[in-house]
Order: sequence, then structure tokens, then C-alpha cells
Amino acid sequence: MIITIARQCGCGAIHVGEILAEHYGIPLYTRKSLMDMAEEKGILQEMDDFFEERPVDNLMFAISEGYAEANISLHEKPIKMLSDMIGDRDCIIIGRCGNYIFRNRKDLVSVFLKGNVDARVLDIMQEKNMKKTEAQEFVDYIDDCRISYHKYYTGLTWGNAADYDICLDNCRLDSSHTASIIEGYIKALNIK
Repeated sequence: MIITIARQCGCGAIHVGEILAEHYGIPLYTRKSLMDMAEEKGILQEMDDFFEERPVDNLMFAISEGYAEANISLHEKPIKMLSDMIGDRDCIIIGRCGNYIFRNRKDLVSVFLKGNVDARVLDIMQEKNMKKTEAQEFVDYIDDCRISYHKYYTGLTWGNAADYDICLDNCRLDSSHTASIIEGYIKALNIK
């Protein structure tokens, strides 16, 4: 089973992932742990923009498109590399276009977490010890980056409910209730 969790900034996705990882006894992969895995495999440099949630500059992309290996474009390469890194192992992945990359796995459960912007800003203020205006700018910036990043790597609209199994407001529920709903969904589907 693979659970992918996409999220708006400040929605507590890592906490939800930690609860699910403990419940199912499977690893949780965040940006940092996936970067460590890529570094161990010697492919981190090729995936840097992907891990930093930066789409490649369009001009550079157009110039280098002709140099892509084995008919794989620059934006498809890190997706294939991540797919190969994970393989068919059971895990939880936070972000990284997981809902798209693993869409052909029959045991995929894809989740999108959202929340009221005021609650998300408050979460970031507390987590990063920021003033309200700084936190607001941070939340807006990160969400904008994720919109561009997701569009670049998948061609899809980030947060579009049709691209996920479940969309939940984790700010209204809290992480333990959100995880419980996801567990109930998995149980109803009889995914092992």
C-alpha cells in the first residue's frame, strides 16, 4: 500500500503521515528522507529542482529538451527516478506529485489536505516562529510554488479533487481525526 499526501502549506501533513506510518508500520518519506535516499543512490543532483519544488526555468527547459536521455524529457526524468527509488514498497509519501507518479498502483490511496488560510497561517507562525505578515507571505509563496511545481511535473491542477481519493480539511478536523478517516477509507477498500 502506498499513501500519498499532497497539502496546502500549514495543514499538518507530516503529523498525519506520522500517525499513519505508526498505525500501518510502514515508512514515511518526506522531502528530506527522499533527498537522503537519492543522495545514497547518487542521483540527488539530477533531482535537485524536483526536491526543492522548483520547476525548471522554461527557457532552460526548451534549450535542454533536445538533450534528454532515452526520450525522457527533463520534467519526466525525476518522476521516473522517484518511481524507481520507491518501486513497489509500502510507504507514505508527503508531496512530490505522489498522486500522479504512483497513479497506476492499485494499492494507491491519494489524499489532499487543505484548510482555512487563517488557521494555516497560525500554524506556520507557531512552527516557524514568524510574525503574522511573514507567515502569510510564506504560506502564499509555498502554495504558489506548489501550484507551479505540480503543473510543471504532472500537467494537472494541484488540489483538484478529481485527482485524489480523499480531500480533507485537516485544520477543522485535526491530525488524529484526519488519519482516522483515511484509515477508515483504506479499511473500506480492503487494501492491505
